[in-house]
Amino acid sequence: MTRTQDTRATTTRKLMISGLAVAAIAGWGAYGYSALSSRQIERQMNGQTAALQDYQAQFLTQRRKAEEGAREVARLQEQLVSARSENERLAVKAREAEANLATAQEQLASLQKLNAPPALGNAPALRGITPSSAKQDILAAQETLTKLGFGNLEADGVMGPTTRQAIERFQQVVGLTVTGELHGLTLQSLMRSAKVVAAQNERAEQPAE
Repeated sequence: MTRTQDTRATTTRKLMISGLAVAAIAGWGAYGYSALSSRQIERQMNGQTAALQDYQAQFLTQRRKAEEGAREVARLQEQLVSARSENERLAVKAREAEANLATAQEQLASLQKLNAPPALGNAPALRGITPSSAKQDILAAQETLTKLGFGNLEADGVMGPTTRQAIERFQQVVGLTVTGELHGLTLQSLMRSAKVVAAQNERAEQPAE
């Protein structure tokens, strides 16, 4: 082999070695870049997973709050319905009380008009009334006062303090002189008042046509 050929062969080997070295370096570089890219991708995936977990936790918290709010709204609606029912019931009671008050006022006006003290010219007529026995008068007065609502008296024919108080209240209501005594005018007013109230109650119980 000539010297020129040796030189060429040596140069060729050097070039081959250089090429292999470059290829090896390029391969290791690609491997290193690939490994680096994998770690970056893994970090990105981990970051995205953490972000999704946070979002899921926030979503669950918001949904729980929304469910609690819905339950609270339902409870408030039930309370509102109950309050409306109670208001309607109270309104009915108020109308009934107003009607009862009007009836009582009407009866009171009738009693006051009916039992107004008579003029002096009627005094002889009053003197013509034949009274029954004292015990029977008291017994009748006690029964009548109880019916008219001036007390829950025991009809025993005895003029006790409870009976006197009931007579005083009646005399005050109908405009008579308040004495607590069962004189003829008071007894007459009691009997007439009982008849008026009985007639009014009878009319009220009759069915409307």
